[in-house]
Amino acid sequence: MKTVATIALVGTASLVASADAGFLGFVASVRTVGANTVIDVFAGVSNASDKFLNVYNTVSNGVFIQKAGLATKTWKPDTAGFTSTRNTLDDSFMTAGTFSGGQYGGEYYASSNTNGDPNFTGSSWNATPASPAATTIPNLAGWYTGDPTSVDNVSESLLGLVNRQDLSGGAAATRGIWCAHFVVATAGGNINFSAFTSIKDGVTGGTSQAQSSGTFFVPAPGALALVSLAGFASRRRRA
Repeated sequence: MKTVATIALVGTASLVASADAGFLGFVASVRTVGANTVIDVFAGVSNASDKFLNVYNTVSNGVFIQKAGLATKTWKPDTAGFTSTRNTLDDSFMTAGTFSGGQYGGEYYASSNTNGDPNFTGSSWNATPASPAATTIPNLAGWYTGDPTSVDNVSESLLGLVNRQDLSGGAAATRGIWCAHFVVATAGGNINFSAFTSIKDGVTGGTSQAQSSGTFFVPAPGALALVSLAGFASRRRRA
């Protein structure tokens, strides 16, 4: 496995890619719910036919919230119980796209094809009854799809993504594959994140790897709500 030490950077173009790269950079939807902030991460691409293969060499300083329970206290998504969703407010997990590539009742479920690589050490991927909650991402950990042809890992539109944040290269992405769901305490500080991603390019048919780094900005309590209210007020004034 390729091992690269990385440093998360803010506002710099740290994306490294080949000419035919499908991966443009990570894109996130960030929202506050009660005392927590939810960060849904997407592997940003530009083609509807691009497919997610894996994320690897992850480096992050984040301390994340995990739901208590054997099936939910690690980074492996609880696809058996279908409790790993974008609306989960107390559980962090990785995913290789969305279950069956779509939403049910307005909700997206994590892919049952998601697998962790050996860098998810100890019980950080597969829990035991006595194991602690996996509140940090093991250094250089990665995850991948068990079925590269699956509809689960096809891109979806990022149009209208709520409170969008882009890491290096992500601003150019019009589509993305859901790859992680992070929950942090709103007062817990910002999250540095860096990783490589492999994408099967739907236009060229080639596979490429690239790195994207940066910081997910965790808002102060109530900040996103105030921004939303301000936007609503300005729209009313223009009406």
